[in-house]
Amino acid sequence: MKKLIVNYNLEILTTVLSIVFGVSLFFWDSLSLAGKALLGFMVLYTFHEWEESRFPGGFYDLFFGGFGIEITASEARMHLPVAIYILIMLLVPFALQQTTFLMLIPLGLGLFEGVIHVAGIKIHKLKKPYTPGMITGLIMFAYSIFIIIQINKVGGLPLWQWIIGFVLAFAGFAVMEKFFLRTVGLSFGDFRKMAMTRVLGNRK
Repeated sequence: MKKLIVNYNLEILTTVLSIVFGVSLFFWDSLSLAGKALLGFMVLYTFHEWEESRFPGGFYDLFFGGFGIEITASEARMHLPVAIYILIMLLVPFALQQTTFLMLIPLGLGLFEGVIHVAGIKIHKLKKPYTPGMITGLIMFAYSIFIIIQINKVGGLPLWQWIIGFVLAFAGFAVMEKFFLRTVGLSFGDFRKMAMTRVLGNRK
């Protein structure tokens, strides 16, 4: 059972989010702004993971290959921490959608995805202006901006909620990244040093 979950975690992620999305459409009028926004994020994050991993895929080869790291784990194994993080990041705020600021967690990451995928072109010195996941990453960036506008239209959120929302987004991402890097035997500190060397080297 464990092997099945690991090998098909992307398909399981897709199935779970599709069911939640499909069922929730029947209750659309009763959903809060946060609930409706989160359904959009469910769609976008699902497509994003497929673009990174399958169509066209190749994100992990680019991510690790760009730093000269030999991949020893399977792609499915590397994606498992990502799938778990996405499910928690989307389903918990959806279940608690009346706590509006929790939707800032996927929103914050959506902004980050749009920026980092474009930055990846320069970081990895790519000849083609594309990194796996960039198209959906840019769509998520635009969607996140759209949701920010909608939040402000209905009265906005206190500054402290914006701060907590974004802190939770990147704290959760950091934890996920730690487990993700562990699949290839790296610590977060080791990877940070390699990333800084790569980025600073590109500035020369």
